[in-house]
Order: sequence, then structure tokens, then C-alpha cells
Amino acid sequence: PPRSTLFPYTTLFRSVPGESRVVFSERAARAGAGRRAQLFSHLRPGEIVSGEVTNITDFGVFIDLGGVEGLIHISELSWGRVIHPAHVVQLGQRVEVQVIDILPERCRIALSLKRLQMNPWESVQLRYAVNDIVPATITTVVSYGVFARLEEGLEGLVHVSEMSLGALPVREAYKDGQKVNVRILHIDPAHQRLGLSLKLDGN
Repeated sequence: PPRSTLFPYTTLFRSVPGESRVVFSERAARAGAGRRAQLFSHLRPGEIVSGEVTNITDFGVFIDLGGVEGLIHISELSWGRVIHPAHVVQLGQRVEVQVIDILPERCRIALSLKRLQMNPWESVQLRYAVNDIVPATITTVVSYGVFARLEEGLEGLVHVSEMSLGALPVREAYKDGQKVNVRILHIDPAHQRLGLSLKLDGN
């Protein structure tokens, strides 16, 4: 079942010199629940920790940091659109994450995976322009169109009105993973949206 609180024991940790990283000790974790207060008093937002994926839910991923579990909310998994967290990580996988919030009074640690990567939306207009024709990969087919990925973290919608389907329904004309060329209709970095077209000649 989903776990919304941290579990019963925690760890001592030491900072790695010169880096904003924390090394968690399982031996220290077993020393007693009294270590919890020490962890929460020293751990800081922005630090990088590593842990193991212990549970994947519809709303996010739980990471065991060596006795304490933190949550990566689905919105913090990728700069791109995430259909389900299981598409990003697997149970038992070891990952590095960034601490974004600590709530000692609720015994919770909020983590992020995407913040260890550059935000592609910040520089999207340096690499793409309206009316560019670029290669893309279809990631999701829906009744009203398809979502297509230009690069990791950059996905846009091709609305059905921007396709030449004839009598075919969208789900028969296109498949997940299909490679296509798309024309960029608009770029909205502030809202992380791309409008795309499969009508390459603009008609």
C-alpha cells in the first residue's frame, strides 16, 4: 500500500568534503530511532543523496535513503510529461536525488530526480524556432492527437487538426514509439508547452 510517512528508523550521515552530498550508513540506521532527530536537524534542501526505489505509486516514488524513506512526487521525476512513475524508474533501482524539502514535524522528506538534470525548457528557444521541421518520437496516442518528444524532457502535442488522416482514426494511423517529422507551431517555455504539426507544408 502507498506509504505517506517515513518509516521507523533513520541514519547518521556525513557530508562528502567539497560536495553537497550525503552518505547514509545502514549501520548507523540500526543504532536507534533517536538518530532521526539528528538527521532532520542536519539534512538541508539542495543536498544530493542516493537511495533505492522501494515503492512506485500513481503519485510518485518512495526512496529508501538507508532507513528513512523520502518521496519523489510524480511532478519531480522528469522535466517532461510522465504518464506513470514506473516509466521512469524501476523497483530496486539505485538513484541519486536532490532534497527539496524537509518536514521534521511530519517526518517527511521531499526529493527530486529532475533537478539533477538541466531544465531543457530554459534553453528551448535557443535550439528550436517556430516553423522548424524536426525529428520526433511519438510517446502517446490519444483520441484528439499524439504527444511527440523532440528530446528528453521536451514533448509537445500534435492535435488531430494538424494531421492528414483521411478516414483513419488517430489510434490506427500512429503508434507509440513511431518516428516522425513535425513542424513547430508555437513554443511556450513558461508553461512548458509545444504545439506541433504533422502537416509539414503548413497546409
